Amino acid sequence: MFDYEKLLIDELLIGKEFLKNDQIYTRSYLFVKKVLEMPEWEEEKFQPLLTSTIWTSNYEKIQKILAMPEWEEEKFRPLLTSNIWTSNYEEIQKILSMPEWKEIKFQLLLTSNIWQSNYEEIQKILSMPEWEEEKFQLLLTSNIWTSNYEEIQRILSMPEWEEEKFQPLLTSTIWNSNYEEIQKILSMPEWEEEKFQSLLTSNIWTSNYEEIHGILKMDKLKESDYQHLLSPSIFGLSYKNIVPSIELFEEYKIGKYVTNRCLRRNVELQRTLIEYLIKNGYDLLVEKNDGGYKLNPILNASNTEIKRKYGIDVKEISKKGLSR
Repeated sequence: MFDYEKLLIDELLIGKEFLKNDQIYTRSYLFVKKVLEMPEWEEEKFQPLLTSTIWTSNYEKIQKILAMPEWEEEKFRPLLTSNIWTSNYEEIQKILSMPEWKEIKFQLLLTSNIWQSNYEEIQKILSMPEWEEEKFQLLLTSNIWTSNYEEIQRILSMPEWEEEKFQPLLTSTIWNSNYEEIQKILSMPEWEEEKFQSLLTSNIWTSNYEEIHGILKMDKLKESDYQHLLSPSIFGLSYKNIVPSIELFEEYKIGKYVTNRCLRRNVELQRTLIEYLIKNGYDLLVEKNDGGYKLNPILNASNTEIKRKYGIDVKEISKKGLSR
């Protein structure tokens, strides 16, 4: 591109710098001007499409896509994001014309993530007979597009879903995992034990097989003082942080009061906070209304909450060594 044409494009983009990328300078000044002057950009619903990814398309394609009558329907509006430019007019038309979108159960799938798939893939997924079963319908959210037909089919065909204890795991967060991972998790012999069955909730998909296996085998969690930690929220914790954190609380003689909430903080910051509380006259334990003791609520709060409610900046005191 000649420098003067680049300068002309730059002039067009004054106040619209968000449209700049390397691709735009491979297009002609007249093309860029023509696209920017399209009257459709006056309509609020089309404005999310006006991003730098548009320059991968040509004028006719853009014009045909924006002229599609389907955009008058509210249910299709969430698809109007810049991801649409990864597809083409014929593909988009076929996808939007699918009769399945008239069914309420499929309408949650209408988000911009859909452009990660193509028409054939979408058609195969929506045609799966499993969606007639109520237990699988919670899986019908846009997270499904991170997977593909073969993977989805293998997951839904697993015989474990016939067992009542595994059915609470059938939520859309399952798509964070893949078939091999899911199979290993569901095959764990621990699920035969009553004490572990309360852990079978969708929180499990925030973790992976190695961590879940490691948590269920932890000697520390077999001790009576720590069995209360075996609740679904344990899968949201850093596996490597659990035992060192418990040992830290034991060091201060408050081990049995440890909670999953306070285990979210890393050991270094936790020590900083405990030392700061001791130094400034706070009790690490407080009395419960019904008798007995519990951890000071400060230790259960997030760093943000502690700063907002108690005026204690944990990261700052750690940085300055104010706990020492």
